[in-house]
Amino acid sequence: MEGQINQADLRKKKIAVAVIIIFHLVGLTGFLIPLLQPYFMKLVPFHLLLMFAIIIFSYNADLKRLLLFICGVFICGYLVEVLGVKTGKIFGSYAYGSTLGFKLASVPLLMGVNWVILIFSAGQMIRSFKIRNGILASLLGGFCLILLDFFLEPIAVKFDYWHWDKNIIPAQNFLAWFIVSVILLKFYYALGLKQQKFIGTTMYISQLIFFVVLYITR
Repeated sequence: MEGQINQADLRKKKIAVAVIIIFHLVGLTGFLIPLLQPYFMKLVPFHLLLMFAIIIFSYNADLKRLLLFICGVFICGYLVEVLGVKTGKIFGSYAYGSTLGFKLASVPLLMGVNWVILIFSAGQMIRSFKIRNGILASLLGGFCLILLDFFLEPIAVKFDYWHWDKNIIPAQNFLAWFIVSVILLKFYYALGLKQQKFIGTTMYISQLIFFVVLYITR
């Protein structure tokens, strides 16, 4: 029976990994073809929700801890974005476009989902390196997310995710991203979520390749 459960879990993870890779490749193709870009921009919210669903679908441990992680990161990430937009003191002066969908307090609700995806994928990937020190793991994860954000920012502006005042991406944005990421990653490691083999690493690397290619070809 245990062997059957393990085999079923492995099949589930293989499906999840395949979906992550395929949908990022399809999305990348769509964004690289100018004629298709307007249509694929409309699909961005559905893509984020799909990645969010995969995190839940593929998780095979205590769902209460996972839900606590999701709620905590969603609320904190979203509120930080609201404060950032309203004050301009955290990330710099910026405003959201229409690509990420419905907004509440000038911030798309999907930004909370996006923070969950980012923290989970980076946290899972760093955990695969067998780093036991939560602070060190959180710092490394923070650097990974800054790297992703470096390539993401110009693409986000181009495709109407968000826009910066005077079209200048401020250095404080990257510093704030790092600090917020480290805090949320520390929360992730404190919860002791079970390692989901391949899922987080695949999700992070797929996102990184997606934005690196768009960055190079923009």
